[in-house]
Amino acid sequence: MPFTIIRDDITRVKADAIVNTANPKPAIGAGTDNAIYTAAGKEKLLAARKLIGDIKPGDVIETAAYNLDAKYIIHTVCIEWDIDNETALDTLKSCYKNSLDLALELNCKSIAFPLIGTGAYGFPHDEAVEIAKSVSKKFLKETGSDMKIMLVVFDKDSYESTAAVAKKIKQYIDDNYVENAVVDEYGLTDEDWRDMSTIRRRRERYFHGASNRPLSRDEQAKLDAVYDDAAKPFSVKVFELADKKKIKYSKLYGTNERYFSKQVISAMQKNSNYHPAKFVAVTICIVLELDLDETLDLLERAGYTLSRSRKADVVIRACIENGIRDYEKIDKKLEENSCEELRKLK
Repeated sequence: MPFTIIRDDITRVKADAIVNTANPKPAIGAGTDNAIYTAAGKEKLLAARKLIGDIKPGDVIETAAYNLDAKYIIHTVCIEWDIDNETALDTLKSCYKNSLDLALELNCKSIAFPLIGTGAYGFPHDEAVEIAKSVSKKFLKETGSDMKIMLVVFDKDSYESTAAVAKKIKQYIDDNYVENAVVDEYGLTDEDWRDMSTIRRRRERYFHGASNRPLSRDEQAKLDAVYDDAAKPFSVKVFELADKKKIKYSKLYGTNERYFSKQVISAMQKNSNYHPAKFVAVTICIVLELDLDETLDLLERAGYTLSRSRKADVVIRACIENGIRDYEKIDKKLEENSCEELRKLK
C-alpha cells in the first residue's frame, strides 16, 4: 500500500527521505529531533542546519541524511496544539503536504514521517494520525505518485489507537447493521417512530411501567419536567444545548459555512418549528458532541432517527459510541465503509 502505519524507531527505517520535526531555530530539540540528530551525527547535521537558519512553521527544507539509511532528511516545523485552533491544524497539514511535495521534487520513492506534533507540541494522537492519512491520500490522488509513505510511530498506544478504533467500528457495524430490515433503537418502523407519541414513550421509558401506582410528589415533578422537555421542538432544544455547553451558534454551521449555510441557523432562530434536513440535524448533534442517547433524542424532535437498517446510520452510531465527534473524521469513516458522505445523508 502507498500509505502505511508502522511501529518502529524512525532512525532505523529505510527510506529515501526521513522527516524530522525540527526546532524552528538551528538547535537540537527533544524527542524525534534529538533522536534523528544522534543517529545522523550531531556535529555534521547541526552544522548543515545552522547554514539553513530559522525555519517557519509549516515550511520544509532538506539536508543530507549523513549516517541515516536515507538520502535526505526533510526538516519541518509545527506549532503548539490548542483546542479549536484552526491555525495549528493548518500548520500540521502544511508540514505533511510540503514535505511530500519536496520529496516528490527530490525524486524520492519513499518517505518516512514521525507522528508530527504529538510530542512537545501536544497534538492529540488520533487527530494527528487522521491528518497524516488525509493529506497523504490527497497527495497520492492529485499527483498520481506511487511514492511509499510511511507513518512511523514509536509507542504502542499510538500504533494501536487507529487500528483499534477501526476494528471497533467494523465490529459495531457487524453487530448492529440489519440489512433489508427497518429496525431502530426501539424496534419500530420509521412511520411508527413518527406517529407514536413522544411524551407517552418517554413516560413509559422513564418510569418503566411504574405508572400503575400513584406517583409521589417528587416523581410527579420529574414527570412534569420530562413532559416539558419532550414538548420542546428541535430548534429550541438545539439552542438550549448550545447555551448549556457554551458553544457559539456560528460553530454549528462551521468556519466559512463548512457544514451548511448559516441561513439555516438564522431560520431556526426565527422559526422554532423549523424542520432541518437530516444531514443538518446529524451535523448539529456531532458539533454539540452529544452521546448516542442525546443524539437520538434530538433527532427524534426533527422526525429522524439513526436506523439500524441504513449502513450510513449505523456507521454514525458507531462513531458516536466510540467517541468520534468530529465531522471530517465521521465522513472518513463513512467513506471507509463505502457509504456516502454526511452531506448526502437522507
